[in-house]
Amino acid sequence: MSEVLIIQHQAGEGPGTIEEELLGAGHKVRKVRVDEGDKVPREVGSLSGLVVMGGSMGVGDQGKLSHLKDEIALLKQFLVTEKPILGICLGAQLLASALGAEVRAGEKEIGWMPVRKMPDAFKDAVLRRLPENFPALLWHGDHFPLPKGAAHLLSTDKCGCAGFRYGKKAYGLVPHLEMTAAMVDEMVAGSRKELVAAGVEVAQILEDTSEHVEPAEELARVMWRGWAGLLG
Repeated sequence: MSEVLIIQHQAGEGPGTIEEELLGAGHKVRKVRVDEGDKVPREVGSLSGLVVMGGSMGVGDQGKLSHLKDEIALLKQFLVTEKPILGICLGAQLLASALGAEVRAGEKEIGWMPVRKMPDAFKDAVLRRLPENFPALLWHGDHFPLPKGAAHLLSTDKCGCAGFRYGKKAYGLVPHLEMTAAMVDEMVAGSRKELVAAGVEVAQILEDTSEHVEPAEELARVMWRGWAGLLG
């Protein structure tokens, strides 16, 4: 049985439907909760895959959050071994940084936004079943260019590189496609000050969630099953 490591940074941004699909496919899951003091492993060892979730911190916070350095070091090891990687939002930024791309603060993108598939996504093993355009929840202010040598998979109006694949098995996805309605509600409830400061209407996010979250979840589950298929 393959074992997948999931790194979670804070309570409101867990693996959601990713974990559900991994367990449903018969894989073992080991969680590292850095917010609860868990340490990031230094070696790949017998791990079959790595999932790195989102969080309110950023790549630029490595000086005060040493676990981010440890995560980038582990991502580099997984890249060398060519084992499957899935980075969501912050996880995508950390993966981009591990690949040498510069992650910088930019325009905030919070709420349900239209996401576009790029040409490489139409033949991608994990994303090919997604429609050409679809709504997804985004919640970030840091941006990065397409890492050198990576395939460009997704974009939005404000985020040129919202998804990429490096090699055949390393994925960085900025949209929060892992979330259920309950997870979005929890995230919004804990972020009201941030939303007000960003000029984002809480009621609009909740209204959009009620409209979009179920079809987005169905699409995401197909993706996670595709990624799980890379674990062997």
